[in-house]
Amino acid sequence: MDDIAREKAQRAAPPARGGGAAKASPARAPARRAPAPAPVEEDEDDAGDAVADPWSREARELESSRSPIDDPEVLLDDARSFLGELQGGDRIAFWGATLVVLSCFIPWKETAEGGDFLGLISLGFISFIFAVATMVFVGLRAREVMTWVNPMLPWGAQMVCSVVTLVWSLVFLKLSSDTTLVPSPMGNAEMMNSSPSIGCFLGILGGVIAVLGTLMGLKRQE
Repeated sequence: MDDIAREKAQRAAPPARGGGAAKASPARAPARRAPAPAPVEEDEDDAGDAVADPWSREARELESSRSPIDDPEVLLDDARSFLGELQGGDRIAFWGATLVVLSCFIPWKETAEGGDFLGLISLGFISFIFAVATMVFVGLRAREVMTWVNPMLPWGAQMVCSVVTLVWSLVFLKLSSDTTLVPSPMGNAEMMNSSPSIGCFLGILGGVIAVLGTLMGLKRQE
């Protein structure tokens, strides 16, 4: 009986934990982490461009081609150098035509009914156009732009433009002179119906200077 009781007790007893350690699940592998991104190395040129101010004067001076539209100082430098290159008759003709151009911004004619008329808004505009043409031809010859044409062609065009400027200024002087006396709009006095103003006389003076300068240049050219 004792043997039977011992066998039942051994069967009812729980199994030893030593075998459980052998049957334990295998250890899990550590989770893989994504590799850290490599640091981006900035190019020195890109870094310099990012730091430099594109609107600074130093950046504009480093440009290979500087345009007068982008930098007004370039235009002023070109104008100074151009005026310095003019010599003798060219300088006289250029400044004579310039005087005609400036005179068109002041009154060329005074009328009893309409008052003063600037040269630009009257027939003096024709003298303005030919005076500008005279300046253009002087510049073309001074900068030697039209080297592929006969040298006398720009001279002839300049002479024609300067003569037309002078002649038309004289014609305007005649057309704007009307000695008919009419009542003055102010007071009881009388005044001429139309008379030339100081702008017309300055235009004539500038035309004479332009023609003389062109003749001097032609004589020197010969």
